[in-house]
Amino acid sequence: MAASKINYSRQSRIFNPANQKTKIIVCGVGSVGSFVTLTLAKLGFTNIEAIDFDKIEAENIPNQFYRVQDIGKFKVDALQEIVEDYSGLKIKTNKTKIDGKFNFDLTMNTILVLSLDNMETRDLIFKMMVGMPVVLLDTRMGGSEYQIYAYDMMKKEDVEKCAGDMKQQISEVICGERSVIYTILSIASEACNIVKQIDKGEKYFKTIKRSMEGLVILGK
Repeated sequence: MAASKINYSRQSRIFNPANQKTKIIVCGVGSVGSFVTLTLAKLGFTNIEAIDFDKIEAENIPNQFYRVQDIGKFKVDALQEIVEDYSGLKIKTNKTKIDGKFNFDLTMNTILVLSLDNMETRDLIFKMMVGMPVVLLDTRMGGSEYQIYAYDMMKKEDVEKCAGDMKQQISEVICGERSVIYTILSIASEACNIVKQIDKGEKYFKTIKRSMEGLVILGK
């Protein structure tokens, strides 16, 4: 199905794909990243790149947007196929591991969605992006709790806050409680809403913290 055949009229006042101006790079397409990528594609974003060098395992199926038949495939390869089937968009993919030599393909309006499972790579990306025309959207999750942090890397105060937040380790949780689908869907939805708000030049929360047990904390 060609993307041009999709009718976005039922959402056009909220987000009209014809007016988009932001490139999205999703770093890590496991639980949060796979759903963020799909949601943004269905929302109408067309300039999306997914970066991940991992392959799909059986334990990924309950909490990531992959199919049983995808086990053993590279995540970005399976996600590219799935997103095209569901939205008509063929996303750009990259299987390279992000390290100090990684070359990000940035534009003047880029959002990097960080959905990684380790702080070391987050911190590396942060240091690479200081002073760049980029917004880092850092998603963190453990069990039924999650946080989202947004940093404009051109703003000194955001860079300083990001440097402090990078020193905070993701809270340890029992292995069987690390990732559950309803928490993932919630954080992915919040992240995609922020992407939409940034693209449209709207105000957005710089910090969102939530426990799915009922407590919601929003902070600018």
